[in-house]
Amino acid sequence: MMRFFYRINANKMYLVVSALFVLSSTTGWSQNTPKPIEKKAGELEDVVIKGEGTQGMSTSKPPIDVKVNPYETIVDSLKPDESLLLAESPMTFTWRRSHPDLLRSRRVIQPWRASFNEQSDLRFQPFRKLSEILRRSISLREAKKYQWSLTIADEEGKVFQRFEGKGEPPEELSWTGQNDQGEWIKAGHAYSAVYLFVDPSGAPHTGVGHPLQFKGIVHQEESGLFISLDSSILFGPAKESDAIVSPGGENILRSTSDVIKRRYFGFPVRVRAYAKNTSAADAQAKMVKEYLLSELMISPQNIAVEGYSSSFSEQRVDVLMLNR
Repeated sequence: MMRFFYRINANKMYLVVSALFVLSSTTGWSQNTPKPIEKKAGELEDVVIKGEGTQGMSTSKPPIDVKVNPYETIVDSLKPDESLLLAESPMTFTWRRSHPDLLRSRRVIQPWRASFNEQSDLRFQPFRKLSEILRRSISLREAKKYQWSLTIADEEGKVFQRFEGKGEPPEELSWTGQNDQGEWIKAGHAYSAVYLFVDPSGAPHTGVGHPLQFKGIVHQEESGLFISLDSSILFGPAKESDAIVSPGGENILRSTSDVIKRRYFGFPVRVRAYAKNTSAADAQAKMVKEYLLSELMISPQNIAVEGYSSSFSEQRVDVLMLNR
C-alpha cells in the first residue's frame, strides 16, 4: 500500500513517498516505519494545505458570430471588364468613329418623319361647334332642344357621309373614314365637315369645320392593309414626274416603309399605281418598288407592281400588304 503527501517547504517542494512494506515471517507480522526527518536549525515546519474547488467547470459557449457575404458567389461576375475601360483618346481617332453607323443608317426607323396619324378614327365635336356657332356657352338643358346633323362632303360638294340626331349633340363623334357604302376617303382629296343645328323655333344655324385632306391613308380591308398615297406629293402637282419628288415624296415613302418595318415586315407587298396612262402608271409603280426595296432590304420577288390608267382626280399609289 502506497501513500503520497505533498509537503511545502520554504525553500522547495518535494514529494515524500512513504512505503509500508508488509513482511511475512514464520513468527508473525512486523511493520517498519520511516524515521522522522530531522529538522535543521532555522528551517520552517512543513505545512499541508488541502482544499476543494467551489466552482465547477463552465460548459457555456460564446455565441457564434460568423460573418457571411451574401454576394460572395457573384462577386467575380460584378467586376468590370477592364478592357472596356481602356478607351482610346479622342485625339487618336476622327469624329466619324465616335458616331455609330447604325443610327445614321437610312434603314433605321425615324418616328419624327411619320406622315400617318396613329389615331385610327377622325373625331368631331358637335356640342362644342354649336357653342361656337351661337357665339355663347350653352347649357345641356338648352342643347337638348336642338336638332343637329354633320355632313362630310367631297370636293364636288357631294355627300360622302352623314350623321344626324335629335336632342343634345354629342360631345365627341368618331368616324373611321369609311361611309355607309363601304367607300374610304381618298388620299389627296379634300373633304369638308358641315354642321347644321336647328333651334326650337326652326331657325337653322350652320358652320363648317376644318378641311379634311391627308397625304396618306392607312386602312384594313379584307384583301389586306392598304396605304393610299397622294400622287401629287410623290410625283409633283401634275402627277407625272419620272422621279420621286423630294422632300415631300421621299418623306411619305419613308413613312410607308416605317409602317411596314414596325408591324408588317415579312408580308408580301403589292404596289398599285394609277396614272394618266398604263405606261406612266407602270413606271411610277416601279419607282416606288425600288425605293421600298432599298429601305426594307427584301427580295424583289416580295414586291409586285401593277399599273392602271385613271382620271386625274383618281390618280394615286396604293401599297397593299397581304396580311390576310
